Parts: sequence; structure tokens; C-alpha cells
Amino acid sequence: MDSLLAGVDLSGGKVVLIRGEAGIGKSALIREFAERHARDATVVVGFSDNLLTPQPLGPFWDFAHDEPSLVQPLQDGDRPAVLAGCLAVLSRSPRPTALVIEDTHWADEATLDAIRYIGRRIARTNGLLVLTYRDGAVDFDHPLRVVIGELPPQNVARMRLESLSRADVSVMVGETDLDIDEVLTLTAGNPLFVNEVVASGVDHLPSSVQDSVLARAGSLSDEARRIVDLVSVSPGGSEQELVDGILGPTPEPMAECERRGLLQVQDDTVSFRHELTRRAIESALSASDRRRLNGAVMAELGDSANPSRLVHHAREADDVAAIVAVTPLAARAAMASESWREAVEHFRVLERHLARLAESDQASVLEDWSRAESYLSNVEAVDLVARAIDLRRSLADDRELARTLTFAVRVYQVEGRPDEALACANEAISILEPKPSSRELAFALSQRAWLALMRSDDDKLGLELADRALAVASETNDELSTIYALVAKGSFECGRGDRGAIALVEESHRLAQEGGYRFEEVYALVNLTGLAGDRRDIRRAADLAQRTRDAAARCEIRSLETYAQAVQAELLLWRGDWAAAEDAATEVTDSSVHGQTVAARILGTMQVRQARPQAGTMLDLMWTLAETSGELQNLDPAGAALAEHMWLTGERHENLTAKLREIFDQGTRIGPPWPSGAFVFWWWKIGELSDVPEGVPDEYRLIIEGEPLAAAEMWSKFGCPYERAIALSHGKQDAQLEALEILETLGATAVAAKLRQSLRGQGVRLARGKGRKTRSHAGGLTERQAEVLQLLAEGVTNTDIADRLFVSPRTVEHHVSAVMTKLDAASREEAVSRALDDGLLAPPDH
Repeated sequence: MDSLLAGVDLSGGKVVLIRGEAGIGKSALIREFAERHARDATVVVGFSDNLLTPQPLGPFWDFAHDEPSLVQPLQDGDRPAVLAGCLAVLSRSPRPTALVIEDTHWADEATLDAIRYIGRRIARTNGLLVLTYRDGAVDFDHPLRVVIGELPPQNVARMRLESLSRADVSVMVGETDLDIDEVLTLTAGNPLFVNEVVASGVDHLPSSVQDSVLARAGSLSDEARRIVDLVSVSPGGSEQELVDGILGPTPEPMAECERRGLLQVQDDTVSFRHELTRRAIESALSASDRRRLNGAVMAELGDSANPSRLVHHAREADDVAAIVAVTPLAARAAMASESWREAVEHFRVLERHLARLAESDQASVLEDWSRAESYLSNVEAVDLVARAIDLRRSLADDRELARTLTFAVRVYQVEGRPDEALACANEAISILEPKPSSRELAFALSQRAWLALMRSDDDKLGLELADRALAVASETNDELSTIYALVAKGSFECGRGDRGAIALVEESHRLAQEGGYRFEEVYALVNLTGLAGDRRDIRRAADLAQRTRDAAARCEIRSLETYAQAVQAELLLWRGDWAAAEDAATEVTDSSVHGQTVAARILGTMQVRQARPQAGTMLDLMWTLAETSGELQNLDPAGAALAEHMWLTGERHENLTAKLREIFDQGTRIGPPWPSGAFVFWWWKIGELSDVPEGVPDEYRLIIEGEPLAAAEMWSKFGCPYERAIALSHGKQDAQLEALEILETLGATAVAAKLRQSLRGQGVRLARGKGRKTRSHAGGLTERQAEVLQLLAEGVTNTDIADRLFVSPRTVEHHVSAVMTKLDAASREEAVSRALDDGLLAPPDH
């Protein structure tokens, strides 16, 4: 790490990953690093504690002890300010700063998202973000793997700590009479275990470090043992004041614990020297002693303590009354910090005790729980909000019922239940309209306007709803409803051709950003990205998509982050960077439903154009997802992709064609922006278009009306080579030949073959098409697929590939399947053999 710290001024900051088994010396390495650089750098250490449900941003509260600028944002729950403050700390000069998060395998979700956010920007700083974690604790489903996999590889440095050598063990054994080889056999060179053996002797370590720790603890005085037992029930340590409050002043017994190397006292905090030591002591407690000690800690902490910490001790004490009282507070505190996974964990703990709450409190808990699940795109949100609605009905409180119904609109719509969403919106409005104007009515109207946008209702109705929402919001000074209504109104008017209306959506984003409405801030960015894409302003759309991803990561809205990543993949497709588009889309095939829908469309479209055999399967998935959503914004582009498939393959299925005809007619009835220009064009290509609908973008309309060169010029300005080639293919022979060159360069083999056939029919003599090795990558593989192929050649399993690339095994399966398909191989072994034969891989060393 010394060289990394010395190089930050020249190369920018780095994320440093330090991995190794428990007890291998990660913490010791950090302590030594901090001591060695005490004069030339600032090293700030935070810890992730092994609480049953972690405290949101736990390590950052530790940072705040040394960095006071973080205290107020943490107390306010202002996570963006916390992140900005950390970046400012890392960017200070002239002394570089290292922010260290120990035991990151226990990190809470908010901390993981903070790592993702800071890690993506670390190169702009002159500091280090150091993460330590255990090998065995971070399996393939661990969220830390996802975070690490998304960091820019060039900004990440990795260190793996290995076991001690015989010479190292010899130094540690020193002048004792212990047999070095016996110690090495017992400990496998683990420094912690070696220390325990040196301290307690070989006879006290039958098979595990637990026996060694307990042997040392057994020699303590009764007073010292009471301290050790008490501190063991608090992961992360206890305040000296808390220990004294429960046991009385304990200076001599505390010193005894320190002398025995079990506890350490630093900054009025008492903790174990190693987490394994704490767990060894805790595991030896009887069930009754564990409950008693946790109850004592909880009582001493009082109601003002951190709710997550209180919940941990309440659960360990098996104190149901305390669990019921404290868990909702902890869950809502997690929600306030936008730590949705931790909130869900708390609510799930509370579920079996819900009946102990009053029915109105139960309804509030269910609604908040549903909100947390929906942020994580979990289908459980649907059942929870339905239970909340039933409880509200039984309580006969119309206003509260309407509020819950309004919240349910988004849950139902996002989960593909549009009929229930519409029913909830209409019922909420019918309840509230007879009453005096209220914020609840403004919000219900804004959600009904949003629903009209998602359902692609008549834009006249949508605009009317948006205007009514704006009027009531203005009357009641309701900023949140104003934000939603502005997005709906701006989007509808942009769809009708008023491009100036984008200012309304920009205003909604400004209001959300300034008002601290994090979800709505990202939601407005999503819509701005879509509007830029509709205008084929690809540069602006790409910038907005990246801003959306960054904001979603900062606000811990995973579903919108992965959706923005899918949109980025689509923009890459339009730009003609198909290899990067394929990699990006593949990486989000396991994401939210909306992200999966876009990803399946991108992959299916490319596979059709490249004549890949799996195209039909991917398009079937795309269509299933689009139908489930019931949203025209998904069905219309899906229809365009399927129509293009029909044109290329000549395959027609009457049932599917009839469904597409219904969607096309629905869009025609609604009017611009439906049906989209792409759907109209491909519908025309397969002979289904009778009349060109109004509002079709010029870049498509000109081709249909016989002016393909003008259309090609427009596509050239947009920066869309495939669409330009399609337009040119409708021109004269010179234009068609240019189109063929573009298509073969892109690798659109199926489309190029169709155009070649047409040209030959016109009597044009053509040279052979471009071979695979003249494309951007030999074999037509993407960068990620080439990396996977190399690992296959090394005999690495899918599981190990996932471990090396920091992706899920399922994603690796997608990549391996793509490699096999592109190399026309039936197995992994055959793919490697073909790659060797084609010179795509270097022969192995003999």
C-alpha cells in the first residue's frame, strides 16, 4: 500500500481491496500502515460490525470521530452530503488520506452503495479507499461482490494476505519451548491462531481457536470474566461508561483483561482485539446468561440509543415487548437513511409480532414495509400493500385509506398489475374529491397522471389530470405532487411535439433535487433520459443515463440504477458499439423487471441481426416481460423488434401478428408518440402498413415516402450507423453498396446477407463479405467474452470465473453460452479447440 499511497498525486486515488481468511492479519496490516504514515498521511478507520441487522452507514459514524465535517450530515440522514464530504476528505492536499473500512463483508447496504459511489470517482481524488474483507464470507450472492465488480478495474488494487511461512512462525514462537512444526500444523500459519498458541500453549488448542480463547478466559478473576462476558454481547465493542454502569467501576479487572490480551481500551471504548475472540467468548455463554446480559445492555443504553443497536440486543434478549417497541423505529431510521435492505430485515423480524400493535399501527408498518420492498423491486410489496389496504378499510378512515390506495398505485403498476393500479387511483380520487382540497388529493391526481403516462392513455386525459394535480398542489403548497405532475405534463406535451415542454421535466428534477426527494430526483432523470433518446440526441441521453446511474447509486435505488445501465446498453447499440452493448446488456439480465425488458430487447435485436440461433428465445423473453408490464412503452418497441425479426427471417405467426396489430392500432388511436417510428417502419417492411400515421419521425417517414438518402443523412447526424445503413439500402445501387459496407463492419450478418441477395438479383457482382477476423474482435467476441474464453482455455470453472470477474455465476453462464454460439461449438472444450485452430488463442506452453 505504501507505493499506492505515494502514487496518488500522479495517477489519482485507488480502491484497495485486502482479502484473506479470518485472523490472517488484515487489521494488523492496517494498524502498521497507519503508524508508518502518521506524519505524511491521514488514515481514518471505520468498522462494519456483525450486528443481526447492521447499522446504516456504520463505518462512516466511526469516520466522523476523526472527521467532524461528517457529523452533521450523518445526524441529518443526508447521505448525499456524507458522500460529498468523504470525497472532499479524500481530495485534500498536501497530505493524502486513506479511508479504511474494516470487515466490509459485514457492511450494511448504505455503506456498500457509498463504496460504489466513491469508488467510481476515486480517480479524481488523491486518496485511498481501503476495504478489508474475508475470503470465505463473500460468496457469489454476497452484495459486496456486485459492488466490487462495478468499480473501474484500472482504479482497483488487490491484495491477498497469505498464511505465515515456517520462518515467520519461528520468529513468533521465539524463545518458547513450543515445537515450530507442531504449531504450524495446528494453526496452518494463521497469525491469530499462532498468537493464541504462543499465549496459551499447544495443550490448550485441541482443534480450534475457541478452545484457546476460553482457556485464557478461564484463568481470569471472577470480576474480569464478568467484564469479558458483558463486552462479548456487543459486536464492535462497548462504551466504558456502559460497562461501568452495569458492573460498577472496574479499573483493576479491566487492566487484567488487557494484560491477558483479550480486551483493548481505546477512546473510552472497550472491545476485543479480534472479532473471533469475541465470538468465542459469546458462544460459551449459556442461553440465560446471553439473554440477561443483552437485557442489561439494552436497559443501560436507554431509548435514545441507536435503534439498530437496540433491536440487536432486544432480539438477543428475546424481549418481545422491546422488539415490538424498537423495531419500527429502527426500520424507519434505516428508510430515512435510504438503507432499504436493512429496513426490510427489521420489518421481517417484526412480522410475527405484528398482532401486538394497534391495527392503525399495523397498517402503517405494512405500508412502510411495502415501500421498502418496492425500492428493492421485491414482489412481496404487492401482498403487503394489499394487507395494508384491507386494514385501512376495516378502520373506516377514508383519508388514510385514500393515502394508502395512492401509494399502492405505483406498487401495482411496477409489478405488472395495471388493472389494480388503475382501480386504486380512481378509488382514492373518488374518496378525496368531495372533501376540501388537500395534499392527499393532489398526490392522488399526480399518481393518476403518472399512471396515464405509463399506460399511454389519451394524452388529453393525461394532461387534464396533470393540470388538476398542479392546481391542487399549488393551492395546498404540495411540492411532491408538483414534481410528479410536472413530469407527466412535460412528457405528454413533448410527445405531442412541443419540445420546449422538456423544461417542465427539468423543473421537476430541480425541485426534487433541492427538496431532498431522492427517488423523485432519479425518476425525473430517467424521464429526461428517455426524452433525449426519443429525439435521438444520443450524446445528451448518454450523459443523462450516466447521471441517472450515479444518482440512483447515491440514493440506493437499485432498480432504477440497473434500468439506467440497460438504457446505456441501448444507446451503445444505436451508436454501433455492439460489442460493448452486448456486454452491458448481459450484465443486467438478472436485474429489475424493467431493466430485464430493455436488456432482452437489446440482446434479442442484436442476435436477430447477427443470425444467432438463440435470438428467438431472447425475443420470447422480451415479449413475455413486455406483455406482463402491459405498458405501451414496453410493448411498442417489443413490437418493432419482432417485426424486424419477421422481415429478416420470413417467419410469420398469425397469433403474434394479430397481437402486434392490436398494439399498433392502440398506438394509432392514442396518437403521437405512438406508434413509434421504429414500429411503423418495420410494420411497413413486413407489408402490414396501410396508411402512415400522423407524427411519425422524419427519419422513418422519409424512407417510406421514397426519400431514403435524406433519411440516411438524418441518421448520420444522430450517429446511428445501423439505421443509416437500413435507410441507404432503400436507395440506388451505390447507396446499397455503402449500406452493405456498414452492415458488414457492424457484424449484422443476417441483414448483410439479405442485402447481398437483393444486389445479386440486380446483377451486381460482389466480392466476398468480411470475415470474422476483420471485425472489431477476432471471432466476433466482445471484450468480456474474450476474457471468458481465455479463462475457459485455462480450465477455469464457471464458479471460479465468476469469482475472478466479480459477477454472478448466472451471468457467466450467459457469457459462456455466447462464446460457444459465436464459435459454433457444442461444448466449452470445443469452443477452446476452435479458438486455438482459428488463432484466437495462443497455444498453451509445453
